[in-house]
Amino acid sequence: MKFRILAVAALALAAGTASAQPPVHDGSKGRGPGGFGLLEFDTNADGKLTKAEFDAAQRARFNKIDANKDGVSTREELEASHKADAETRRAEMSKVRFTAMDTDKSGQLSQAEFAAGAPGQRGDKGPHRGDRGGRKGGGPDGQDGAKRAGQHDADGDGKATFAEFSARGTDAFARADTNKDGTVTVAELQAMRPGRK
Repeated sequence: MKFRILAVAALALAAGTASAQPPVHDGSKGRGPGGFGLLEFDTNADGKLTKAEFDAAQRARFNKIDANKDGVSTREELEASHKADAETRRAEMSKVRFTAMDTDKSGQLSQAEFAAGAPGQRGDKGPHRGDRGGRKGGGPDGQDGAKRAGQHDADGDGKATFAEFSARGTDAFARADTNKDGTVTVAELQAMRPGRK
């Protein structure tokens, strides 16, 4: 049971680090019940994540982190990439929020639209800007930069090669691909969920 939980968590983490940019979800690919967000890397939209698709996503993410293109990622490069990704997500969330509040689609918020959509005015009890939900550290997973960087630096030299960077994801993909056909499906991911045998 513990192994299954760790395998699902590792694959989800690997997929999160594999993303070249935050995807825009329409609810049809991989999100929602059982998808674990992994099928967002299903580039041909066939409902399966192939090893080639997953490897390409990991390579794209590594290349994005490796800002100076020297073949290794450093802690500083990883932190800069996480910061840029966070800024992109914030901008996308702001745009979505503005669009939802702009009910007359004028491209401007009237005082009434703003008041109707302002946090706390509609019984909105969700987290607000600056609320990290009790997470510690600077990253979306609650880890500080050193710990995130260390997860990929297997030999402890302060730099991560692509082989080091992709090792956890590759291992997690292999565990999730229970029938060993080179693809991971939602059904395989759901079977790994805690409470299922």
